[in-house]
Formats: sequence, C-alpha cells, structure tokens
Amino acid sequence: MNLVNIFKQKPSWSLASILSIVYVLAFVQVAKIPETEQFSKTNLLFGFCIWGSPNDPNESNGCTESPVNSHLLAFLTDISMASIAILFYFMDQRKDKTKFMYIGAVFIISSHGFLHWFIQSDFINCYKKNVGNQLENIGYVLFATFSFTLGLVLFGFGFGEVTHATVCGSFVLMMISMTLVWNTDGKLMLPSLFCVSHPLSCITGLFSHKPAFNSTVANLFILCTVVGILELTSCRNFLKPFGGHFWYDLTLHTAVLAALPYVWSPAAKGKKDSFQN
Repeated sequence: MNLVNIFKQKPSWSLASILSIVYVLAFVQVAKIPETEQFSKTNLLFGFCIWGSPNDPNESNGCTESPVNSHLLAFLTDISMASIAILFYFMDQRKDKTKFMYIGAVFIISSHGFLHWFIQSDFINCYKKNVGNQLENIGYVLFATFSFTLGLVLFGFGFGEVTHATVCGSFVLMMISMTLVWNTDGKLMLPSLFCVSHPLSCITGLFSHKPAFNSTVANLFILCTVVGILELTSCRNFLKPFGGHFWYDLTLHTAVLAALPYVWSPAAKGKKDSFQN
C-alpha cells in the first residue's frame, strides 16, 4: 500500500501529521530566540504559556504571585485523568485484557502531571534564570529516560509489542529530543519532547492497524497539536488569557484515554466485540 492510499484511508491522521510538522517547525523557531529575549518575544516561561492568578507569572517573580497557574491546573487535570485510566482498567470486563495499555496510559499522564507540579514548585517556580549545572544534569537524565520510555509506550500502543525495532525507534526519539534542547540551558526540554512525539504518534497512527489509533483519537490529536502550535506562536494574544498550557494537557490526555480498550472495545463493556486486542 503506497503512502497516497494511506493518506486517503486515514485523513484525520494525515492532517495530524501535517500539523505535527508545523508544530516542530514552530518549536525550532522558538529555540532559535536568545534566552534573554524569549519571554519578551513569546511570553513563554520555561517553554510554556503560563496563565496565573491573581497575577500572571513573569521573568522577575516566576509563579511567586501566582498560587493558581497553568502548571497547577495541568497537574490536577493529569492526576484526575490518570485516575480515570485506572478506573477504565477495573471496568474492563474482558477476561483476557492486557495491562500494558492501561499501565502505559497511567505512566504517560501521571508523569506528565508530576513534571508540571515540579516546574511550578519552588525548585523552578515556573521560571528559573539559572537552573544550575547539577539540576540541569539531573533534568537531562530524567528527560532522556522519559523520552525513551515514551517511545516504547507509543510503539507498543501502535504495533502491539516491544521489539528490537521499537527499541531503536525509541532511542532515535530520545536522541532527537536531546539534540533539540542541548544548547537551550535545559529550559525547553519538555516542549521539545512534546513536539517530537507528535510526528512519532502520527506516523504510528498512519501505519498501525490497532483500533487504539482510531479516528476519534486522531481528531483529538489534531486538536491537541493545534493547541501546541498556538502555545508557541500566540501565547500572549490568544492562549494565555484562557488558561494557557492547561489546554494542551486536557486535549492530549483525552486522546490517550480515547485510545484505551474500555473506550473503543464493546467487549470491555460486556458486549460483542469485533476488535481483537
């Protein structure tokens, strides 16, 4: 089957793929901006579009005057959605249900949430001018580990098993992500992982025959990618007044939940199922 036919058969994943490339290009443009000018030009703090209350976070005070902020909202959202994934596992009525997809979803969502909690805590305070060599090195190790694991989970979702090819693909994801952030003082680690994982997810969606990569997941992924692009290109004028990065987590992890068997498999609800997991 050639690529044109695949695009015709999976129009939603095709559109998501195009948008994911735009997302990567937008990140590359932001990464080129000198660190001293990033906030003034993009309004991003530590690579994120952060709303806050009663005052928005800024370069001078970080989140000191913003006890409620986008990172905290994202953390609360992610923990809630990880709990839903756990609930879906126990509600899944199939006798032969596999744990991998549920464990993978809980890992992706909850670890994402705790990273947001860490960034808004006193360790980073939404923005830290000088990360420090020790903290930066720890961050790179954690970032590389998370990137590699994310690749394994994505390929596992899409192709059903972990093989030498999926391990190699996960390693490539890790190396590309590390390359994008190597000269950014560690402040763009997570945004780089997000934008790199989008094309990877879309490629998996295009070529996977697993029902987890259905059109509903693709449509939600389109929405999530649009939010990511807006975060990098229109933070101050559009996304920030409405809650900032929080919307990215909400749309991304809704897509993750929609990929779980309990959502797409009738058998998981005790009905006749044409899908095989």
